[in-house]
This record gives sequence, structure tokens and C-alpha cells, in this order.
Amino acid sequence: MIKKILLVIFLLTSLSYAEEDLFKVAKQKVQIKSVENSINKALKFYNDGLFSNAANLAQDTLLNNEVSDRDYAVLNLILAASLYKAREEDIMYKYIQQVQDDRLDDYTLYRIYQIAMSLFIERKHKEGQEYILNKLGINQQNDVKIDGSEDDTAKIIEAILGNKEKPKDKIKKLTKGGRFRFFGEDSKIITYNNVDFILGQNIFELDPNIPIIGKLSIYVSEKDQTLLEVAKKLDLGYYELKNANPFLDPFDIRKNHIIIVPFRRILPVRDFKYGTIYININEKRLYYPIKINNKSYVITFPVGIGTDEAQSPVGEFKISQKRKDPAWYPPPSIRKEQPDLPEVFPPGPDNPLGTRAMRLGNTNFLMHGTNKEYGIGMRVSHGCIRMYNEDVERLFEVVDIGTPVVSKDIPYKVYFNSEKFVEAFDDEAVSMMEKAKIASKSFLNLYKTDIVGKSFAIKTW
Repeated sequence: MIKKILLVIFLLTSLSYAEEDLFKVAKQKVQIKSVENSINKALKFYNDGLFSNAANLAQDTLLNNEVSDRDYAVLNLILAASLYKAREEDIMYKYIQQVQDDRLDDYTLYRIYQIAMSLFIERKHKEGQEYILNKLGINQQNDVKIDGSEDDTAKIIEAILGNKEKPKDKIKKLTKGGRFRFFGEDSKIITYNNVDFILGQNIFELDPNIPIIGKLSIYVSEKDQTLLEVAKKLDLGYYELKNANPFLDPFDIRKNHIIIVPFRRILPVRDFKYGTIYININEKRLYYPIKINNKSYVITFPVGIGTDEAQSPVGEFKISQKRKDPAWYPPPSIRKEQPDLPEVFPPGPDNPLGTRAMRLGNTNFLMHGTNKEYGIGMRVSHGCIRMYNEDVERLFEVVDIGTPVVSKDIPYKVYFNSEKFVEAFDDEAVSMMEKAKIASKSFLNLYKTDIVGKSFAIKTW
């Protein structure tokens, strides 16, 4: 009899726990759906220009719901972007003091501080600017501190940012930044075929099994300048830097602006071959996988490409000719457009081919330098592949005649493993991803906006 009573009690207790667990699960599902609906509604408010509504809804959702870390990041991005668009600098100042940094991934934190700093600079909010600089670990009263050998590190900094100014005047911070990774931090020289490359800028370590290279970092502007100038300093193309920083006015980068440096990338080919140059026309970037002492690396440079009317070639080629300090003889097609051109441009600063030229197979297309650095990362050429002179000079020295060149036109890149990453270069590519169902609708709704940038690998869901 006692055993029967105990059995009944056990069954009733088990049913009670089961009902309680089911209730919790059901409640969680309802809450998740409610948060997802709130995010979609806030994004719609944002896209419709109702920025105060978007900010209020994002804030209310954060205050009144238990949200996952992912939703916490998304809601904070929407909130920061909406406060920026609504020009609410005082509310933004209070907001960034309350955001839970430990719940945000590095990219989200970079973006939020970038957006907030942009607003504080535009609205001349000194306290906000000082708060963010302090959060970044930047003390404007002190000199830059450098880890390691000062001479070696100074050499690297000058190689990265040019040698027209002293290194300390050119970069904000190069010490270990804790949560924050600054451009140039931990850089070192990698020598290949007697040519120096800078790790983390134009050469990256490569795991052959995981086609993602590099990391995101930030660069804090030391002075008023343009994004074109910053792109040249960082060895980036104009549009890839602009796409990664949609909240910045490319012609009005001011002192203390935070710039996200988009060096986390997915390789354009999975089954690559060492010693082959790969060019992704849509991406406007060149990749050259190599091995140094049995360790894998990839050399990569931004490139300028042909216009829609004079597109760069797609296909497989080999370098058939190399010319140092080439003369340029304008072809009939260009002379027809510009009849006043001289018959020949001798080597020198006015030569459109720059300092080096390499021919693709038996075509008229070249990979060459330029006398117009602003065109790197744009559709500006008559089909040739343009490069910064410093970059083409490095490439010229490490490749031989006969080196294979594979040119593709890939609108977006995807890598799915235990985590999912995508990399798109424009809104059209995001629409293509949507049709192909590459990522969830909720992610793509966010990716379509200017809240997150493009032209770098971003984690999706």
C-alpha cells in the first residue's frame, strides 16, 4: 500500500515538473518571437525615417525582456544608429555609459563607439568624445607607448603609414588595447623573396582548412582628412573602406573619428593553389597564396578595375610580360575618346601605368601601377587592373613570367562551418543572398540597412 502511495506521489510530482518545464519552454518561445517581432518593427521604423520610434522600441525591448546575446547586440546597434540619426547626443552620452560591454562582440562594440563618436564630433559634445577615448584606452595627454623594440616597431609603423610624418604623429595607439584591437597592433615584417610585407595589412596567416583571414581592427584619425587619404594609408581600396564605414562622411573625416579597418575576409576560392594570383573583380581585391617555411600565408592588395563599359577580363591567364618603369602608348580606343593625348607617356610621375606593368596572357590587359591613386578600389580603368605603386612593386618582385592569374566576378562570399560568415560588397549582392536563402530573414533585414557595414566577413545566423 505504501509503495502504491509513493508511486502516485512520484507520478504526480513528475507531471508537475513536466508541466512546469513545458510552460517555461513555451514562455521562452513566445518571448523570443516577441523580441524578433520588436527587432523587425524597429528596423522598419528606422528604414522609414522614424528614428525616435526605432530608438524607443529598441530601448523598451531591452528593458522589458530577457534577450539573447545576439539580440542584445542587434538591439543595441539599432538603438545607437537611431540615436545618431535623430541627433540625440545627450541621450547617446547616457546610453553609452550604460551599455553592457561584456555582452557585446568586438565588432558590435567597435560599431557602437564609432556611431557615438561620430555624433559627438558632429555635435561638438566634448564629454562624449573624452568618454569614448578613455574607453578605448587613449590618453591624449601622453605619448604613444610602444611594446617591444622601439626601433623595430617604429620601422613597422612607418612602413604601414608612410614616412612623411613621425610615427607618433600618425597613429593613435599601438599598445595592447584589451578589448580593442588597433590597426598596426602586433604588426611585424614578413619577408618573402627578399620583399618585405606587413603582417595584418598586406600579408596574412592562412589556415588552408578555414578560408577566413585577418581580423577587424580600428583606426582613430589623428587629423581632419578624407577617406581616400585613410584608404591609401591603410592599403585599402576606397569603396571597401567606405562600405565598412557607412556612417562616416568620406570627405569629412575629422580628428578622433573611429574607422573600422575591414581586414577580416573570406577567400574568393576554396580550392586555391599556392603561387596562383586570384582576383575577385566584384570585390576589387587580389589574393596570392604562398608558403614560407612550410607555413601558409596569403598576400592581398586592393585593385581598381574596369568600368561597366570597359570591364576587366574574367578567366584564366598567365603573366606573359613584366616591365619596370614602363612607357605607355595610348591604344586607338582611348585615343578616340581623348584625341589630344600624346603618342607616348614616358616613365615618370605622369605615366598612367605607374612604376610597374605585367601583361595578362596575350591580351591587352595589364596589372599595373597608377598616377591616380584615388582610383584604387573603384571602377575607373579601361579594363586593366590598377594597383598602388608600392603594391605593384612588391608583387612585381615576387612573381615570375608564367605565374597563373585567375580572375573571377563573385558578388558575395560565404563560409559555413561551426559558425556562419558572409561577405557582400553592395546592396545588390545582399538581394542575391536573399534569393538564394543564404542567411535568415532577420539577419538579412539588418544587413540591408546602413547599420552594419559590408566588404568584410560578418557572422550571420
